[in-house]
Amino acid sequence: MKFEFAKYTEITDYAFNINPEYKNNGYVRLFICPDVWDYWFVRILKDVNEEYEYEEGSFVLERNKIEMDRKGEKLSLTKLRRIIEEDDFSNWDIKQGFDLEELIDMLDDGFGIIDRK
Repeated sequence: MKFEFAKYTEITDYAFNINPEYKNNGYVRLFICPDVWDYWFVRILKDVNEEYEYEEGSFVLERNKIEMDRKGEKLSLTKLRRIIEEDDFSNWDIKQGFDLEELIDMLDDGFGIIDRK
């Protein structure tokens, strides 16, 4: 798995293997992006609206900001595994949408997503 500064990497399959609670709770895609001071960890829920009520065809993108141990810390598989294992399912912000690919394109922001399915 490859990680680049300020660019999201899709980690869905890896995260499902490490923490089956993602699949059990309706998450369909997961991403991570190393920034200057933080990692941006993204989870996407299916058939849920921004009030966390069932709504068929709706998706909620949850973004969580995870502090680095030090500025510019490189993301490793060991660190990623720890982030996934310690995930408390909190989030910094959310965005609702009805098109999964549009939500993912919003993350992409023209820079591309590494290992995008």
